[in-house]
Amino acid sequence: MPSMPKYSDQAQEDLILDSAAKCIQSSSLLDFTMSAISKEAGLSMGSIYKHIQSKEDVLVALGYRSKVHFKNLVHQIFELPLPPVAKIVAVQLMDHSLVSDIGFGPQLETLLGNESILKRASRRWLEKFMEINIEVEDVFTQLLLHACESSELLVAQDEKANLVNEIVTSSWSLCIGHTQVAMQRGSRNILDQGIPPPVRYESDATIIQTLKRLLNTYQWKSPLTSELIEYTCGQLQQSGLR
Repeated sequence: MPSMPKYSDQAQEDLILDSAAKCIQSSSLLDFTMSAISKEAGLSMGSIYKHIQSKEDVLVALGYRSKVHFKNLVHQIFELPLPPVAKIVAVQLMDHSLVSDIGFGPQLETLLGNESILKRASRRWLEKFMEINIEVEDVFTQLLLHACESSELLVAQDEKANLVNEIVTSSWSLCIGHTQVAMQRGSRNILDQGIPPPVRYESDATIIQTLKRLLNTYQWKSPLTSELIEYTCGQLQQSGLR
């Protein structure tokens, strides 16, 4: 019997998660099995359990990896020559097929909002998942704090922290809520009555225009205009993000 190829711990972990994603795509987020992952990866169950202890670990680990991928994309966007307010909208304007490295990212994110699933995950993966969520939020917070310091966002010094938290929370809530609505509408495809979610949003899409109205309630040095949104789309296209 030929010997199994040797992998580093990280390569083995990546192989397991890649295999898990394939198994979920061929079944569902609920019906995949650990044995199927083992077979897909070509690894023993002992090797699987060295990295992943349960199905809940699989979900949280994939969620963690997806958030790391998203954070890297956000960093790319925030390096573009755009004013801060446009960078926030650019996250919604980028090609959504790039947002997740798996085809079921929004559904997974919804599932990982279930506390009972998180409680069944191992401490290792739960801590990693919580840490990356905090890191992603901090990327947006730091963008806005820098906007305050550079006077791109006009605010009194004693109101800065509260205002930044307000913008992060409200824009985040709006975008997550829109994703949930899009998924519900898309699920009607089961009865041939659904509206498939777009791969990318056009500049006049409801979510973009609503986000524009929300952000423009704050005092920006460069408010979000239709022209700035179009320019943002162009910058994303040049960077391969749209």
